[in-house]
Amino acid sequence: MHNTSENGRRRARFLATVAAVVLASLGATAVAFGITSQDPAPPSAPAGQTAGSRPESPSPATDTKQSEESPRPKRPDDSRPAKESVLDELVYSRPVAIDIPKLGVTSSLVDLGLDDEGVMETPQVADKAGWFTPSPPPGIPGATVISGHVTYNEPAVFFKLGDLRSGDRVEVEREDGVTTLFDVYRIGTFPKEGFPTKAVYSQPPKSELRLITCGGLYDAANNRYLSNVIVWAKLVGAEKA
Repeated sequence: MHNTSENGRRRARFLATVAAVVLASLGATAVAFGITSQDPAPPSAPAGQTAGSRPESPSPATDTKQSEESPRPKRPDDSRPAKESVLDELVYSRPVAIDIPKLGVTSSLVDLGLDDEGVMETPQVADKAGWFTPSPPPGIPGATVISGHVTYNEPAVFFKLGDLRSGDRVEVEREDGVTTLFDVYRIGTFPKEGFPTKAVYSQPPKSELRLITCGGLYDAANNRYLSNVIVWAKLVGAEKA
């Protein structure tokens, strides 16, 4: 009982720390690298829950969430020869690249840790996303967190993240050569003061993916975005060529 309680406290402290550093990091990134005009503007996901409006139970009118009973739409690439499935054989291996076919996004991943001030580091180039290394790698139980810039003096790697919808595929390649396959089941745009911390950083019993960037309205006077675009996705497969 003592160990269980202590583990619970440690987990709660970890989640609080992660939420704080990611929010601070994304806010700082928007201020430092926002563009001064919105031409074109990044696409917006459905509006997310605001603070105090049941962020864990999104309204269908404001947040896209796919029913677990709904069949996954057939994709054009479903007819490709099947690769070897290794879903039940996964061990710890860091992610090295992300591919989002619908958006035409392919990026190698940089490691994002904590800087000297305890804030999550951010990618230093526009075209690369980053894996937050305190989160588990894909294929391991828990939520893998990957973030990227929406703009970086120009449209950046996650500029089109708001175009994703339920059923879209996200692929994350691991260092061991395994490609983990995730299907989006929820996406929303959330004001920074209403960030759904628990829904994003709670650790599920199976592998899931969280993609985070800035978005929503752009405050030109303060050179920052007012919201975050967040994507939730569940592991549906793992392949090795």
